[in-house]
This record gives sequence, C-alpha cells and structure tokens, in this order.
Amino acid sequence: MSRVGVITNPTSGSGRGQRWGAEALAALAARGHQIRDLSRGSWAGAYEAAMKHRRDIDALVVVGGDGMVHLGVQVCATRKLPLGIVAAGSGNDAAIALGLPVHDINAAVARIEQGLEGDVSVIDLGAVTGPGIELPARPRYFIAVLSAGIDAAVAAYGSNMKFPRGPLKYKVATARELPRFKPYGIRVKADGREWTQECTLIAVANGPVFGGGLIISPASSVLDGKLDLVIADPLSKMDVVKLFPKLYDGSHIHDTRIHITPVDEVIITQTPLGATMPPAFADGELVGAEPLHIKVAKKSLRVLGGKPQ
Repeated sequence: MSRVGVITNPTSGSGRGQRWGAEALAALAARGHQIRDLSRGSWAGAYEAAMKHRRDIDALVVVGGDGMVHLGVQVCATRKLPLGIVAAGSGNDAAIALGLPVHDINAAVARIEQGLEGDVSVIDLGAVTGPGIELPARPRYFIAVLSAGIDAAVAAYGSNMKFPRGPLKYKVATARELPRFKPYGIRVKADGREWTQECTLIAVANGPVFGGGLIISPASSVLDGKLDLVIADPLSKMDVVKLFPKLYDGSHIHDTRIHITPVDEVIITQTPLGATMPPAFADGELVGAEPLHIKVAKKSLRVLGGKPQ
C-alpha cells in the first residue's frame, strides 16, 4: 500500500478531468492505496497543498492536461517524490514525450500501479530562471518545450480559448495572432557562443512536441541529457502559413531557415533589433518575461510507468 496524493483539474478536457479524477481516485483506493485529495480548485491552491504535504505521500498523481502535469513537475522536480499522470486534457504534450497513455484512464492507472511497484523512469527537465519568472515556482521546470517567439504569442492567445482543442486550437490561435506579427529581436548565448538576430520562432525543446501534439523538434528526448534550441529565421506571414502544416509531421526541419542545435544551457534576451518578445510559455503554461536562463536539469524527475524514447 502506498500513500498517494492526487490533484485533479475539473475543467480539463471538457469536464473529462472531473470525471476521470473521480474514477482515478476510486481506482487507486480500490487497489489498497491511501489517497489524499490535494485538489483545491485553483493551480496555486493545489500547488500549495501539494508542497505542504509532499513529505506525507509516496507519490503524486495529476489528472488533466499539460497544466496539471506542469504543476506536478514543480512539486516533484529534483526530489525523490515520483509523479504519476492520467492524461485527460486537450493538450497532452508531456504525456506524449513520456510515452504514457492519452485519454485512456484504465491504461493510465495501470501504468501508475506499475510505477508504484518499481517501474519508474528518471528523466531530464528544462529549468528556467530569471527575474521575470512567474511565481510560485523558481526555477520553473518543464518537460516538453519552452516557447518564446511567435510560438509563445500563439500559446498566450490559445490559453484563453475554450474551443477548439488540441492542435486545431494552435492553428486557430496562429491565424488570429499572425496579422500583428513582426520578427522579434533576440540575443542568444548558448554553450559559450553569443549572437543577435531577428527571428520568427524561438523554442527550447526537452521533448519533441508542443501545442497539442505539433512536432517542433522530432529528435528531442527527455533521456538524452540535452536540450534543443529551435530558431526560425525571420519569415513573412505567408511563409509562416506555408510552414505551419509541416509541424504536424516534423518536416519543417528540412527548411534551411529552421535551425535546431543541441545545448546544455541557453540565455535569451531582448534586443532593439526587432519587435518585443512575448512572455515565454512552457508546457502550455505562462513562465514569464525575458531574460530567460534555461539549463538542462539531468535526471531530475521520477515518472511512474513512463516509457520515453
């Protein structure tokens, strides 16, 4: 028997999170585990409750989409406390990166049970610091991708949309955000190299997907001890429209204006060269304004039943 803390998001997946949250609680209790419900009706409230009780539980399970996973990561990162995931959201990029079931509660609970019996993956995270990073968690850790260019502007717009969901939401948000787009002026320092440029997109990938399943960095892995810096050179609005569909299969990487570089550490700051950068998002959640100091945090999270590649 294990002591399991559970956080659910009743609003994720058109109410699926509430239903599956109740089912997950019941399924884990039926297997003999002692359950502590740490849901508090808000991200901040649940985070505070989980941090308060993290020493009283053997594992933390989150039920919902990437927002709930992001919360769980902040609680469990760099600690021995393992994280279990029931992926029930409209965006499940973290679950995809971890090789976990999506929208299958029975399979998800079975993986959690396997993890509680010892089947645990230890993965890398991205860690972001800087004076503009949003509280309550500093550094802010992420599993999948940090976005800081038009990708972040689109994420900001999409975060306020209830419909549509998944990759289609990202497509609609891009169409809404694109008319006001101008290339951003950035200064990048990565593993000892430093340069300034204008860009359309800048992202730091720990996993391969973002935006509800879009394949931004196909070769990225949460196991390789590296992050991948993804930069798209200045593109016209029409070029963005033409390039976007290639994110569905990752074929954008063959465009010579897309640059993907493995890094251990990267610092991203604003320059007067182009338009002002939007606040960064990671795993679909607001992280904060530049300057952004991002490092790989190797083997920093234990995941119940994870099967990452």
